Amino acid sequence: MALVAACAGCTAEQPPAEHRSPAVAGPVLAPPSAGLPVHPSGSPTALHGSWDVSQVDDPCRTLTQQEAAQVLAIPVDPPRKVESWPPVCAFGLTAKLGPLAPGGTPTITEYLYLLDDSQTSGRDDFERGRSNPAVVEPVTGIGDEAYWTPDKYELQVMSGKTHVITKFSGRNPPADAKAKAIAVTRISLPRAKP
Repeated sequence: MALVAACAGCTAEQPPAEHRSPAVAGPVLAPPSAGLPVHPSGSPTALHGSWDVSQVDDPCRTLTQQEAAQVLAIPVDPPRKVESWPPVCAFGLTAKLGPLAPGGTPTITEYLYLLDDSQTSGRDDFERGRSNPAVVEPVTGIGDEAYWTPDKYELQVMSGKTHVITKFSGRNPPADAKAKAIAVTRISLPRAKP
C-alpha cells in the first residue's frame, strides 16, 4: 500500500503524512474523504512517545473478512491496516467485482473502516465528534455511550475507556448503514477492549 510521502522537517506539532489518519494523509487505499479523527495536536507523541504505529494494536484484530462479509451480505476484501494515526482497518467493499486477488491493485470506491483507541485520545475524539455541528443521533444498546452521524455514515461508541469508530465511506454506502455499523461494532467492540 502506498502512502503520501512524508513531509520534510516535520515536528511534534506536524507529524509526517504517513502517520496521520486517512482524512489527512490520504493513502491510496483510502479516499481523502474518509473523515476519520486526528488527535487535536496532530501528534501522537504526547500519548505514545513516537509515531511508530507498529507499537499500537492492529485495528484489524477486531473483525475478520468473513464476519464483515456476513454482516454486510456482500463480498469484502481482506482487511488492510492503514498505517495512519490512529491506525485504521479498511475493508474494500466490492459487491459487483468480488474480492481482490492477493497483491491486486485496489480500484474500489467503497470502504468499511474500523478503528479503536483505548488511550485518552479516544475519549477526546468521541467528545469532539459529538460536538460536531452535523446532526448526531444517540444510539442505545451498545457500549456505554454511542451516536450515529448520518451525513458521515459513522457510528462512534465508548465502552469503558475504549473508543470504536465504524464508518462507511464512498458514494454508495449500504441503505441500512446504521444497522450494519451497529452489527459490525457488536462483533468488534469486545475485541477492541484492552
